[in-house]
Amino acid sequence: MISFLCVDSERVWRGGQDQLFTLLRGLTLRGHQVSLICHPKTLLEKRAREIGVRVFPLAFRKGAGLLSLVRCWSVLKQVKPDVLAFNTPRPILLCGLAAKCAPVRVRIIFRRVNFPLRRNIITRLKYTWGIDCIVAISESIGSQLKAGGIPVSRIHTIYEGIDLTPYPRNRPTISRRPGDPKVVGTVAHLSPEKGLFYLIEAAALIPNIQAGIRIVIVGDGECRNSLEEQVRRLGLQNRIQFVGFQNTPAEFLREFDIFVLPSLSEGLSSAILTAMATSLPVVATDVGGIPELIYHGQNGLLVPPGNAAALAEAIMNLVDDDEKAVRMGRKGRELLEERFTLDRKIIETEQLCLSLLKDSSRDPRKADAGTA
Repeated sequence: MISFLCVDSERVWRGGQDQLFTLLRGLTLRGHQVSLICHPKTLLEKRAREIGVRVFPLAFRKGAGLLSLVRCWSVLKQVKPDVLAFNTPRPILLCGLAAKCAPVRVRIIFRRVNFPLRRNIITRLKYTWGIDCIVAISESIGSQLKAGGIPVSRIHTIYEGIDLTPYPRNRPTISRRPGDPKVVGTVAHLSPEKGLFYLIEAAALIPNIQAGIRIVIVGDGECRNSLEEQVRRLGLQNRIQFVGFQNTPAEFLREFDIFVLPSLSEGLSSAILTAMATSLPVVATDVGGIPELIYHGQNGLLVPPGNAAALAEAIMNLVDDDEKAVRMGRKGRELLEERFTLDRKIIETEQLCLSLLKDSSRDPRKADAGTA
């Protein structure tokens, strides 16, 4: 059994928190002792407690000082984790400093975003000082880490995975009356990097949008008001629906005919994985880790980022060809079963941590640190 302490500083539930939660649940089910430091009164805290994870609420604010450092150290002394795992970057230096005076054998970072690392001494310290391994959830993220100066020996790729149990292998037939519009949908945090302004622009370019297509946007975020204003300006209020954040977005995906994600940057999308689980064809941008999920012409269509015309053309391509859409959806499900299962993700993470712990027991410097 391994004792894990995971740390996440986000206040909202996004793909990274969903990915962490499935990891917490999977490790718990495999008999490991799992604890979590996270922002208080968040959905992550609530869900972690529901599955029996020991939670320590702690707000990581900018310029966190001595009090936060002492609280981190106190948690570390209580939990005595074998593995300290960071899911977001903000707490790394603070908890890393606390870990210098606590019995922690291995420190890892889960890197889930595809943004380039900043070129400064703080970032360099954050990702190398005392860190045993950085887990990239796609090869694209791994390449960004290498470009940012992280030694290749410290980077390990473990693809994200999804639990297929809730999703039937054969997609239920959607009941549509003659003349009903096709449903094109997305699930995303409404932030700039998701590129949803281009989806709305693309909708305005589709000739039969008013009669043949309905677009559903699941999610919330800082861009929602601007996106709704864009919809009003283009006269698409009757064709584009915002349903806000949903605890169970998969229920909406079951009603979609096509899934779209026009991201400008993406690590490895949980929303696309869920779409593949529900056997949906995917239209997405050729950025970050998306091409590692979507093979153009096989389980979806890839378009250049920031290109509304190409996005509109790809959507129409699948709207007008039901046979192709169904075939791509089935291929996506098959690919998911082959490469992106939750069990594989959990086992690979477990094996990596066991290997790192084995190495740490051989390193006398780490042995000394663990008893400090």
